[in-house]
Amino acid sequence: MSLTISATESKGGDRQLPEAGATTGVCFSIVDLGTQKTNWDGEEKWTPKVRLSFELPEQTIEGEVTENGKTTKVTKPMIVSMELTRSLGERATLRKHLETWRGQAFTSKELSAFNLKNLLGKAAMLTLVNKTSQAGREYCSIQGLAKLPKSVKAPTTTENDQVFYEIEEGKGGAFANMPEWLQGKILESKELSGAASAPQGKAAPVDNKDVDGNTMPF
Repeated sequence: MSLTISATESKGGDRQLPEAGATTGVCFSIVDLGTQKTNWDGEEKWTPKVRLSFELPEQTIEGEVTENGKTTKVTKPMIVSMELTRSLGERATLRKHLETWRGQAFTSKELSAFNLKNLLGKAAMLTLVNKTSQAGREYCSIQGLAKLPKSVKAPTTTENDQVFYEIEEGKGGAFANMPEWLQGKILESKELSGAASAPQGKAAPVDNKDVDGNTMPF
């Protein structure tokens, strides 16, 4: 499964890609894309998807903000996002990334009560690789997530507003503040396109202490 991401939340145009290698990332947005139509080996099927977005405190980009007719230059952390199948099954890529991120495998009890919202504001060591697609488009790929080394201090806040959206919210919640292309993708979901309904379960937060009593990211 592809884990392609963009340097910003914008689609199209010239983009500055993040520097490849290991860098700190902080999860600030978790968007449930609903059940999306996918094509795997020529076969179409519906798959639940989730989009995780990270800001990169150590890698910034300059931009402009216009407010009340006044334009101001600003420097903000670059953003990378990844889309994954929303599953914590034994072979699920999302589960593998989360376990390397927290530095410990999930217990069966944790898996039965894990809420992705626990990831908001949590820092990880991201491994980024810049690539070129067959169409000649440059993009950045998250190759891995890991727990921050003890020598690296995790940021305590995010510059971007933290976003958590579940497909059950429809056009409510954070939907109105999302870019149009992301809204469009959500509206293509089985849940909102009228194709069919796809129920999703709710989960409660879990304890975040490892076997030695040390705090884990989540």
